[in-house]
Amino acid sequence: MSPDVLIVGAGSAGLFAALGLAGKARVTLVEAGADAGTPPPGWMLYDYLLPQACYYHYTDAGTGMDLPQGRGTGGGSTVNSAAALRGQPWDFDGWNVPGWSWEEVLPGFRAIEADRQFGDAPFHGTTGPIPVTRLHPGPLDDAFTSLALKRNHPAVEDHNAPGALGIGAWPTNRATSGPVSGGRWGTHAAVLPLIRDQVDLRTDTTVERLVFDGTRCVGADVAGPGGAERILAGHVVLCAGAFGTPLLLIRSGVGPDGNVVRLPGVGENLQDHPWCLLDVDVTDVRDIEARPVSGSLLRYELSDGVHNEVEIFPWQTLPYVPSAPAARVSFTAALMTPLSRGRLSLAPDGPVVESRHLSRERDAATMASVVTETAAYLDELAAAGLIRLPARPWWREEDLVAACRRNVGTYNHHSGTCRLGLSGAEGTVVAPRLNVLGTENLLVADSSVLPVIPRANTNLTSMMIGRRAAEFLAA
Repeated sequence: MSPDVLIVGAGSAGLFAALGLAGKARVTLVEAGADAGTPPPGWMLYDYLLPQACYYHYTDAGTGMDLPQGRGTGGGSTVNSAAALRGQPWDFDGWNVPGWSWEEVLPGFRAIEADRQFGDAPFHGTTGPIPVTRLHPGPLDDAFTSLALKRNHPAVEDHNAPGALGIGAWPTNRATSGPVSGGRWGTHAAVLPLIRDQVDLRTDTTVERLVFDGTRCVGADVAGPGGAERILAGHVVLCAGAFGTPLLLIRSGVGPDGNVVRLPGVGENLQDHPWCLLDVDVTDVRDIEARPVSGSLLRYELSDGVHNEVEIFPWQTLPYVPSAPAARVSFTAALMTPLSRGRLSLAPDGPVVESRHLSRERDAATMASVVTETAAYLDELAAAGLIRLPARPWWREEDLVAACRRNVGTYNHHSGTCRLGLSGAEGTVVAPRLNVLGTENLLVADSSVLPVIPRANTNLTSMMIGRRAAEFLAA
């Protein structure tokens, strides 16, 4: 029997979409990667450089930079640092899309989480499958926090409180009790066990192309362990991510040159949070812990009146770069309100990703400003004997803007390539109820729909979007 809903991608959004429909519709969930099983293996919980089968690897056309994306059940929530940051209310209000204001998305954020410290707050939840907690920072984090407080940044107990800015512990989605305490608790660990017996999960199965009857999407052609198959469905929901979703649409005739539906916005509006890493060594390795994104986070706005937000935070490099010394720490300077936009296209020899980090002059100048601020913290930490600076720090170069452009990297928050908006607005791909313009029975629900990237890691937002897709279909 054909499913009522075919979901493509079992990641952060796809598993929440399946959870919301389980018991209400016949659901087939297709995932190109593997299913590591329940309970999740230790490497999935504690490792930060996972087996290569857990990634797609894209390459930035302009810089050659590797752009890894999660592959397998759990998607990005399986391979990320378990940062559980929501974004600011003005992120969502600023979209100006009906149904997607802060007040309207907040119930979704509350429903997905079980906040261990602040669950009694009206803007938090206690019954969702994703645990959110704040872990105790290490000595280097404490020293960084003290310096930020001396610079008049306010102390923040809860970075997920609406409007929070200042210095405080990262919120993180980690298990807080039992035999896996401290392990990354993404959608593979938290959501998949809830739906295993209620959905038809097909892993190691690649969607080759969507199938259309005119402009009505009726299913997809897939290739799995049993060979090629056509899965017909009443609705299809794409949750393949900011790269996978637009590429599948383009391959299926929906895009700038589409023969099913011409949608110029598919692949445009590519966004990411750019960062620069200032690498130093601690003098005592006991001052840091092998727990990326579990220490202190500084968020502040530049004084330009437009909520131009930036982040500074340290993390131990070794878990991600096995060749790094154990004492190595990467201090991150990140832009959370970038103006630069890239694009994604499909050439005869494969995908072309153009991130275009710092291509806008304001972004480059802002990055230079936050790098300067980060360097000032490093100087104070070095003077206190806590860290050692490199002999020739790149951030000491005379032309700092140029140096930032050479050293810019990715926060791996790519989004925006299937823009959500009003049907008549230029560049819109997805209407407010997540249906793809010009088609029937086809939805997109992942980070690709973000009109403007939130001032936060995109993982929780993707989960919320997946959950809302299920609400729209079940209504």
